[in-house]
Amino acid sequence: MITTAITTASLGHIIIAAIADAIGTNLRSLFTLQVTIYMYKLIMAEYNIQRDIINPIDKYLAGSITENEIEWYDWNWALYSLRKADYWGVRNAMTPYYRRFLMADKAFFRNGNTDTHLKNALLKSIEKEGRYAGRIFNDIDIVKCVEEWAMQMMADNHEPRYFFMLIQEILKRDYKPDWNAVYEELKKKLANARNFGNFKTHEMYCLLMGITMIERTALSREKKDELVMLMRRHWQFIKYMYSVLIHYIVGLKVENFAAVANSVCKKSSYPFMHWFYKAFNENFDALCPEGLIDTHSGKSVREQALAHKKKMEDIIKSTKPSPDLDELFAILFPKVIKDVMKQARPKTYEELEADIDDLTNRYNKVLSQLTNAVKDVENDKISPEDLMAAFLRLPTELALSYFGTMSILLALNPTWQKYAPQIQEQILNKQKEQQERKELKQDKVIDSMQKAANKPTIDKFYNTGTYNDNSGAIFTPAITSNDKEQQKLIDENND
Repeated sequence: MITTAITTASLGHIIIAAIADAIGTNLRSLFTLQVTIYMYKLIMAEYNIQRDIINPIDKYLAGSITENEIEWYDWNWALYSLRKADYWGVRNAMTPYYRRFLMADKAFFRNGNTDTHLKNALLKSIEKEGRYAGRIFNDIDIVKCVEEWAMQMMADNHEPRYFFMLIQEILKRDYKPDWNAVYEELKKKLANARNFGNFKTHEMYCLLMGITMIERTALSREKKDELVMLMRRHWQFIKYMYSVLIHYIVGLKVENFAAVANSVCKKSSYPFMHWFYKAFNENFDALCPEGLIDTHSGKSVREQALAHKKKMEDIIKSTKPSPDLDELFAILFPKVIKDVMKQARPKTYEELEADIDDLTNRYNKVLSQLTNAVKDVENDKISPEDLMAAFLRLPTELALSYFGTMSILLALNPTWQKYAPQIQEQILNKQKEQQERKELKQDKVIDSMQKAANKPTIDKFYNTGTYNDNSGAIFTPAITSNDKEQQKLIDENND
């Protein structure tokens, strides 16, 4: 039947095109219109929206037939042909099913992850819709939608792949709910993650929060689509980040954060491990408190997590960090981005080598300046006192290091031989003075601690906040100026 339609249409087009060439180009548009009308009539006679498109979907969703009983090749060809002939008729007929798909109608998930034909067919159909087709979803509560998706996903613990693909397609077609309202609602739900929901519900909240953060930026539509795709590709890693930051395990059916840390230590996460390490390290005490025991192994969660942290450090040291997620994470986690990349993480070998090269260059630069200063003394450009002052401005250990190096380099230089003993003496005197000041501070701290030991102990402190000296007299403790001075000395010594 389909072959007959194509053959008849092609023959009609060839005949009319030949007549148009014979009559002249001025009548070509008229004959083209006639061909279009002819094709429309032919298709509409061959296919019927209700019979060929809607009825099979309704029967499947009602449970009357299985997906395998639908001839999907014929169904897709009928949809394609009908859309060519009557775009708006097809659009209006398909819209209710698009909306039910977004709202996670349980009929679409009756067989869990095994039924994919209808989902794929609807996604392909949405791809063929116009530029503003996404607006048909604007009135739907998208937060409620992700909650429904989570319920359906819990049945067989499958990933939110279809939701990602669906939201991507409608975003490209001008889907614009009130993103600020969505953000505020999600923020409240994630703040109370410990009090309700489950690991799939909070995974969907986090997923939608990420999309919301991207959509609230002033980036172009093309750039937003690129970032959503990046988020989809790396969602397995990103949900680890969300878990640590909201202190609730999302998208993983594990019981503690040691298991999360173990899960993240896989090859695909290596280039981004510096991100997770930073977030995990900052939240470590809250996520892995002392005394928490793994119910399966009977071991300390904290000790297991520390072992996984050590593995992360080894991964970071041996793996070059990838910048692929930097731009995305600057949007998803704006408060974390400022110090994740360069602070509180072990440096890689490449970074350590760069640091060593930098320190070597800086050391050699100062060495060159001091060597030239000796020549300037020799040529009466600066005084010997200026040379000595240059050494004394340096930290003592560094000054002695430069002195030793220059004593080798300038061993035969008469100017250096003349002033080197004085320079060395002044550096050593400075070192001695610093040591004496340090010892004096330590003595004061020890003296203060001994005086404090003679004061009433905490055993004499009542719940009322008063001391009893066992003589019957009750007095309230006060912080004296001497106490403040002792504390100041202790703080200085600690510094």
